[in-house]
Amino acid sequence: MYFFLQVAVSGIAAGAIYGLVAVGYSLTFSTTRTFNFALGMWVMLGGMLTYCLNVQMGLHSIIVLPAVTALLFALGLLAERISVYPFLRAGNDLWVVSTLAVGFLLIDFAEIIWGRGQNSVPPYFGDEPVLLWSISIRPQQLLTIATVCGIYFGLEYFYRRTLSGKAVRAVSHDREVSSLMGINARRIEALSYATASALAGLAGFLIVPITGAEPHLGTGIGFKAFAVATIAGLTAPRGILLFGLLYGAFEGLVSGYFYPGMRDIIGFTLMIVALYLRPQGLFGQREEERA
Repeated sequence: MYFFLQVAVSGIAAGAIYGLVAVGYSLTFSTTRTFNFALGMWVMLGGMLTYCLNVQMGLHSIIVLPAVTALLFALGLLAERISVYPFLRAGNDLWVVSTLAVGFLLIDFAEIIWGRGQNSVPPYFGDEPVLLWSISIRPQQLLTIATVCGIYFGLEYFYRRTLSGKAVRAVSHDREVSSLMGINARRIEALSYATASALAGLAGFLIVPITGAEPHLGTGIGFKAFAVATIAGLTAPRGILLFGLLYGAFEGLVSGYFYPGMRDIIGFTLMIVALYLRPQGLFGQREEERA
C-alpha cells in the first residue's frame, strides 16, 4: 500500500505538469482553432531561462518565477503575431508548420547559448523529503501539485467571475457573434496564445529542479500534454487540469508496477480509444453544426 501511494503521488506531480501545458493547447484551440505544436519547446525555454536566472545569475526563485512567465508571455505575443495570425488571416493551415519552426528555432538557440548537456537547478525549498501519512514527498513535487491546484481554482474564478473570462468563453463559443457584441476577438486570441506560452514557461520553471534543464527537455512533455488535452476534451480547460493529475497518477503506477516504457504505450493507446468512443473528449461537449 505504501509503495502504491508513493508512486501515485510522484506520478501526480508529473501529471500536474502535463495538465498545465495541456491547458495551453486548450486555450489556443478554443479561441483560434489552432494549436501551438511547439508548446513543449516553450516548456524547455522556461526551464532554460530558469537555469540562466536562478543558477547562472544567482537570482532568487521568487524573482525568477514572475520574470520567466512575463518574458514568455511577451514572446508568446510576438510568436503569435508572426507565426499564427498571418496564416489565419490568409485562411490557410500553414500555422502548423510555422509553430513547429518556431519550436525548432528555440531548441537551436538553446543549444547555442547553453550547450547540449543537462544543467542542474537546485530545488527551491530544499531536497529534504516531507512525510505525509508515511508517504515521502519531495518539496518540489508538493510545490508543483499545489501550484497547479491553485491554477485550477484560479481558472474557475476567471471563467465564472470575471468579464475577461466570460469574453474568452464567448469567443470560444462563437467568434463572429462575440465580435458583434463588442468583444475584441482578435485581442482575446492573441492573449490566449500568450497565456499558453506563459503557462508552458511556468511548467518549465516547476519541472527543471526535478529533471534538470536541457534543450530537448520539453519534447516528451509536449506530446503527453497534447494526449491529456485530447482525452479530456480540448474545449474543457478545467477538466484538463483535473485529468492531468489523474493521468499522471496512472502513469506513475504503470511505471512502478510494470516496465517504465509501458506508460507511453498505454497512455497513447488510451488516447486512441478515448477519441474513438468520445471524439469531443471526456469533459468536452459535442459541437453543434451551424447553418
